[in-house]
Amino acid sequence: MEITLATKNDIDGILPLQKQIYRVKTLPENARQILDELIESQDCDVLIAKTNNEIVGTGTVFYLQNPAHGRPYAFLEGIVVDEKSRGKGIGTALSKFAIELAKKKNCYKIIFTSGSDRTDIHKFYENLGFK
Repeated sequence: MEITLATKNDIDGILPLQKQIYRVKTLPENARQILDELIESQDCDVLIAKTNNEIVGTGTVFYLQNPAHGRPYAFLEGIVVDEKSRGKGIGTALSKFAIELAKKKNCYKIIFTSGSDRTDIHKFYENLGFK
């Protein structure tokens, strides 16, 4: 397994995973354009996990400047591992990679979110040391 930053060449592998994390049947027409802009943005990092050259996980780390702290905080959004690849440590590896990126960007905190009905994900975050 390899965790890296996404490039435009990864968009076709990322988009199907968006349906899984956001529980939607179809993506909006501008989904590709938005993902392309996120990949190019200096204010976020789009991560991918690959196994056997196939994208099996993704997540986005947004860096939000906070004038009161004089540095950013990180917001991890949309972390997902393909349903067929779960339970293999990919989500943990993506999360740890995101945490390291946040440290390198001098973030004073990182926020993970999930739907209130996703108790399995809450347990996952707790196992990573988050509340």
